[in-house]
Amino acid sequence: MQIIIIAAADANYFELVRGTILSVREKPEGKNVAIGFFDLGCTPEQLQWLKTQVNIIQKPDWNFDFPGKQAAPHYIKGLLARPFLRSYFPDFDIYLWIDADAWVQDWNAVELLVKGAVKRGLAVVPELDRCYYLAYGKLPWYWQFVYRDYQAVFGEEVAQQLHSYPTINAGIFALHKSAPHWEIWAQYLEQGLQQHVSLMTDQIALNRLVYGTEMFDKQRCYPLAVTGVATSVCQFGTSSKLVLSSRICPTSRSASYTSPATNTMR
Repeated sequence: MQIIIIAAADANYFELVRGTILSVREKPEGKNVAIGFFDLGCTPEQLQWLKTQVNIIQKPDWNFDFPGKQAAPHYIKGLLARPFLRSYFPDFDIYLWIDADAWVQDWNAVELLVKGAVKRGLAVVPELDRCYYLAYGKLPWYWQFVYRDYQAVFGEEVAQQLHSYPTINAGIFALHKSAPHWEIWAQYLEQGLQQHVSLMTDQIALNRLVYGTEMFDKQRCYPLAVTGVATSVCQFGTSSKLVLSSRICPTSRSASYTSPATNTMR
């Protein structure tokens, strides 16, 4: 089984993504794993270093037409290209995305995500944990924030249906090459981009895919501990990095949620 880990950055985020890449390479299991990279505007010197560490470097294109595309920030390309990872990095079985503000602390977490993608097609992590400060009296405020994102991208009905579900983290996920999620994610993203373009548009489309379709039964939700994001997600606006870890997640049991689309439990 061929696995590729993919990250992206421009010159401003190079130091962060450098840490991400080194956190993979320093692990015995990561020395020979394939790494793909989206160049969103790195300097020649930075690219020189990247060529010593990663296997494939690609420059993403605009994969969609949408209003305001010419004025959109260049780094948006890296987000919108993710439903097309198979085209940019062909011939792999599992595509594991890691944001530049994340690093691998425990390889067991990588293995959990890979196993989840093999079994279900998509492996993701909901932003829900006892350490998540928003869970302590702040969820009504947070739901308003999420509601506005859903409403801007997909309208009132979808926002009402999905805003209170745990947000799926889009910074770390794994997808199998044959999973049906790729096309549906792209379709929802195409639809949403006609209404609203932001850093959240692709994540909102992914969340609608997970919770609002029959795909709910074709994904594996892992506890937040797999990413260890509780530390950094709870600090909006900081430069803290997410940690890909399974240190408090000794099993691969998935969390259970009710799908609003199918009314079934996972």
